[in-house]
Amino acid sequence: MAAWDDFATEPPEAGPHPLESHEERSRLRLTLQNGRVIEGLYNPIAQRHFLHCTGRDLPPMGVVEGPLLAADILAVAVVMTRQEIREHARELLHGPRVPGREPVTRDDFEHRLQTIARAVAAVPEAEWQMQMRLKRQFDACAERVGLSAGKRAWMLADAKWARLSNAPPTMADLWVEPVASPSCFARPRPQDFDPDPEARRRRSAVPSEVRLNPHSVPNLLAALCSEGLKARITRLGDPPHERGHIQVEMPVKGRARFVLQGERTKGGRMHWRSAWDGNDSKAGLKRYARSVATPAYAAMVRIMRDGRRFSQPDLFGW
Repeated sequence: MAAWDDFATEPPEAGPHPLESHEERSRLRLTLQNGRVIEGLYNPIAQRHFLHCTGRDLPPMGVVEGPLLAADILAVAVVMTRQEIREHARELLHGPRVPGREPVTRDDFEHRLQTIARAVAAVPEAEWQMQMRLKRQFDACAERVGLSAGKRAWMLADAKWARLSNAPPTMADLWVEPVASPSCFARPRPQDFDPDPEARRRRSAVPSEVRLNPHSVPNLLAALCSEGLKARITRLGDPPHERGHIQVEMPVKGRARFVLQGERTKGGRMHWRSAWDGNDSKAGLKRYARSVATPAYAAMVRIMRDGRRFSQPDLFGW
């Protein structure tokens, strides 16, 4: 291979070059005047023509042949066009395309994702490479509607469950617990499949009985925050208002927090209990003793007992 500096001062060849009509990054096979046959990706640079050759007998980074002169080339054959190379790379990465038309509407995206998820679930565990390829197809489609990782995990687990049972799954069937962090595992909403970002960002309507219940998950969280407590929801059930965990930080140095665990009883009432989220070491027990002596702990206990005093009224009659 000639060095670039040897040709840097030479003017371009007069007349058409046999490679000019070919698309950049297409794979070509050239037969040279000296009888050599080389194959690689075509790269035109500064009106000069190069071929990036790779293969089993070549270095890992390949070899660049060129600049190639018109007088050196005897014949040119197209092995793969640029588009064919892209399709081949996509097939290697994503596997064979799962049959079905391209999604356009909200229902199309939901159906397409369910179809690919069922295809993933049908692949035996021993064929994990094919599973990974189909999951890439699933993720590529989910990216088009911005579906979160937790909701993708629900769809894949739901498809797996459907191969074992015809009953609608609960979160406990698909997850290790009846509650999960929404960022890790959550049931998709119908609007999550909408191609319009504005529609996807709309909040779901909360049932009126949840808004009026002073001990519901959103009302208890609002009551804790209104008292100045540092609280946030860490886990939710399915549906979200049936179960929930709220983490409440205590104004004590170090890890000092309680987790309020709520669930709806058979009678329809929300039952809450608190659990210390620190350890049982000597230092942890000291933090626990300091925490229960704070006004913040007293306010947390009172809110657990009384709930939110001013629930949102049923303005819309839902």
